[in-house]
Amino acid sequence: MSDNPKAIFVYGSLRRGELAHRQVAALVSQIDSAEVTGYHLYVRDGLPFIDKVRGGLVRGDLLTASTIEGADILRRKVQTYEGDALYSEQRVRARTETGDEVEAWAYIGRSPSSGNAEPHEQQWSSADDPLFRGGLDGIFAIAKRHFETIRPMPADMQGFWDAFLPIQGTYLTLYTVLERYTALVFGPRLEPGERLRSLRGDRAAVDAVEAAKPPSIEVRDSRDPRKRKLAPGRSSFDAWYWVRSNLSHRGKAAYTDFKLVERSIVGLHDTLRLLLADQLPLTDAARQEFAGDDRMLRPIYAQCRGPRVTTRPTTTN
Repeated sequence: MSDNPKAIFVYGSLRRGELAHRQVAALVSQIDSAEVTGYHLYVRDGLPFIDKVRGGLVRGDLLTASTIEGADILRRKVQTYEGDALYSEQRVRARTETGDEVEAWAYIGRSPSSGNAEPHEQQWSSADDPLFRGGLDGIFAIAKRHFETIRPMPADMQGFWDAFLPIQGTYLTLYTVLERYTALVFGPRLEPGERLRSLRGDRAAVDAVEAAKPPSIEVRDSRDPRKRKLAPGRSSFDAWYWVRSNLSHRGKAAYTDFKLVERSIVGLHDTLRLLLADQLPLTDAARQEFAGDDRMLRPIYAQCRGPRVTTRPTTTN
C-alpha cells in the first residue's frame, strides 16, 4: 500500500447526508459509494464501528481530497472527530461501485468485545437510530397522555410522586436523545459539556429553537443565584441541561418544579423534532411525518395548560 492514501472510508455519521458530514464537507473534493470486505458493522452505545470478520462486508463512502496536503488536513479532521479511545486508524482496501479498488484509511473499533456491541446490517444510518425514532415517539406519547390526564400539584399533595416520577424519567430519557445527537454531530471524543457548548453557535440548533417556540423557563444556579439560564434563546440548551442536572442531582419536589419539568419537556422535545427532521437523512415524506403538527407537544400543552402558563424561577446545582 502507498504511504499516504488520499481517501478515507467512512461508514457512520461522517457519510454524505449524515449528521456530521458538514464537519468535513469543505475538505472533500470527491465522494464515492464503496464497500470493504472482511469487516462487520456493529453498534455500541449508539455509535457504529467495524471489526475484522471473515466473510464480512460493510458499505460506506470514500471521502477524497484533491491534493496530498488536503488529504492530510482531512485526515487530521477525522482523527479529531473520532478520537483514539473508541477507534484506531487502519488501512483498508475499498471497492467503489465502478469496481475500482482504492487504498484508504478507516477507523476500526477498539475493544470490540467490550461494552454492549450489537451486530448491525451492512450499512448504518442515523435515521434508523431507535432513540431518534421509537424513543422520541414514546416520549411524545407519554407526555401527551400526561398533559391530558394530570394537573400540576404541590409536593405535599397526595398523588404528587405518582404523577411526577413518570415525567421526571421521561425528561431524563429525552435528554439522552440530545446527548446521542451531539455525540454523532460533534464526535464521541468531546466531553458532554463541550458538545453542549458547541450547540450555542450551531446554526441548525439555533434555528430549531427559534422554530419550536418553546415555553419560557428560567433556571438559577443554587451555588450563585445571580446566575441564570433562559429559554427560549441561545442559552436554551444550557437551561434544559440545568433542569436535567436538578433531576439527577438534587431532585425536584415542588409545584414550580412540576411545571418547569413539563415546560422543559415541551421545549426540548419539539426542538429536537425539528432539528432531527432537518438533519437526519430522511425522505421528504418521512421528514414531514417526523415533525408534523400532530407530532408537536406545544399545541397539546397549550390546550391542556393554557397558552399563558408561567412559572417562577427555580435553582440548579
